[in-house]
Amino acid sequence: MTRQEWLGGLALILFSLPTIPNHITPSPLNPKERHIKQILLNLVAKEDKAIVAGQRGLLYSVFLPHSDALERAKRRESYLKTWSAFRNLEVTGVKVSVRTPHIRFLPSGKVRVFGVVGESYQLTKKNPDSLPKNGPTDSFGLGVRHDYELISKHGQWFIASDAFTDPLNQDSRLLHQAHPSQGFIKSHQSDIPSPGAKKAVQYADTYCGSAPGCGNERYYNSYYNSYNGEGGDCTNFVSQALHAGGFGMTATWDYSRDKGEGSPAWVNAERLKDFLAASGRATLYASGSYSQLTRPLAKFPDGAVNQLRPGDVISYIEGGRAVHSAIVVGYDAFGYPVVDTHSSDRFRVPWDLGWDRHTTYDLWHVHYPGPKPSQDGVRPLSMGAGDIMNHR
Repeated sequence: MTRQEWLGGLALILFSLPTIPNHITPSPLNPKERHIKQILLNLVAKEDKAIVAGQRGLLYSVFLPHSDALERAKRRESYLKTWSAFRNLEVTGVKVSVRTPHIRFLPSGKVRVFGVVGESYQLTKKNPDSLPKNGPTDSFGLGVRHDYELISKHGQWFIASDAFTDPLNQDSRLLHQAHPSQGFIKSHQSDIPSPGAKKAVQYADTYCGSAPGCGNERYYNSYYNSYNGEGGDCTNFVSQALHAGGFGMTATWDYSRDKGEGSPAWVNAERLKDFLAASGRATLYASGSYSQLTRPLAKFPDGAVNQLRPGDVISYIEGGRAVHSAIVVGYDAFGYPVVDTHSSDRFRVPWDLGWDRHTTYDLWHVHYPGPKPSQDGVRPLSMGAGDIMNHR
């Protein structure tokens, strides 16, 4: 597939997503729609069970044979299996929930569903024999927006197509064929360095969206516009957290409630990276691939990534440009740095999960103002309006 064909396909996906005005709350599901929601929940739960357990054969009872959706699910299974093995971890289970903001019944008998899937993954160390009894376990949450097409054949429902941004296979250069880097990092923990960083982390955990574990009933902060479907909301979210941590807006980095939009430095990953460097609000202390950032160095005996602190920022680089932003919110039970993001929504997810071995990362130490950060970072709410397509 050429780059032009891939971009054309991406545009088709984005423009095919249903649109619902932000000020309208969808009506409750009718019995027919509730039935479809349950069917979808059963299919997604079966898919995730197959992916976690490595039971590829089970995927054939979820997806139509020879469909792109089936092949993509196989690649998700392969990625998660490889990533967890490289990190000396084992994914032991997953819990699934589904919201269905938009259901449309087609004359052909097919059903199109815009679904928001929440997945809570449970983790443990791969070699428990070497750990104390009742050794550490942990979990992380993913929230993903899907554009599904369902079809019934011979009395059985299948997923015929599934368009979404895959947090288990994120690298956009590789057409959903990312391959994780090998190796694991030394266990580490870090205290939150300042009151401002603490507020930024609290904001991120509250408003990270549809991923299980996020606060605010798993809705965005409705003060801000959501850029899902318009290139992604990741940097908009990181900017919100930085603002909640005490940074005032500037002529370059700001958000206008009246216009419902942020400046380029507020919403664009590359422009935010430039702003952080130029403003002195953060220091780029390390940059490189996974293997470069995790290897011991004289300056970083435990690897540069273990110098990350809660409230710091990671820029994800493809082709020399930042394509994604995340805020570090702490370390998991295994000493692994974890992040919150939008697009897709993540709650305390290992920082490199879903990215390719060729992805590079910029690690930023953020210098939060103190000791009394601004109180206006958390804006008034109108439940769910910030991301109306999470409902039902």
